[in-house]
Amino acid sequence: MALTKLNVGKIAERIVMNELEFRGYRATDLNKDGLSANADILASKAGHIWQIQVKGAVNEPGKRWWIQYGHCTTAMIDKSDKVFNRRNSFYSAQYVALLAVPSPSEYQCFVLPTKQAETVAQINLDRYYRESRKRDGGVRKPGKMWVYVQRSERERRKDPRLDSERRILQDHKDAWDFR
Repeated sequence: MALTKLNVGKIAERIVMNELEFRGYRATDLNKDGLSANADILASKAGHIWQIQVKGAVNEPGKRWWIQYGHCTTAMIDKSDKVFNRRNSFYSAQYVALLAVPSPSEYQCFVLPTKQAETVAQINLDRYYRESRKRDGGVRKPGKMWVYVQRSERERRKDPRLDSERRILQDHKDAWDFR
């Protein structure tokens, strides 16, 4: 079965659970009985418990790696709503795992504390939705929030916000040591 937008979420969650279990965590899927707000996985180790939200992005094999933060809303663009832990729920993620997934055996994971994930998502919103206009001068409508995780050799212009966003992501690549 080919990796699609429809199944990347479950595959990304399974990848995260495998990575956690490999490192001695016990991992539980919080979406077994339907979707849970704010968190997808419960991880425990040495008497501590963490809730993790997972965001997977279907990448094409052999192409540049990219991740997504999810879809933004007008409220997020207007700064009246957060990107992560938006819902009033018992579940509240302490970590966000952002995955670029060309296949179930090839992927990159960026694991950030929720506060850091919110920071990079806000940089993304500033860079693309709040401060950037469409070619015709119009305002961008809410949509998918995403970023290539590394510079391309063909990228001509420097964008300090984009560089900052990427630097934070790279600092959290495979950061599975929860505290």
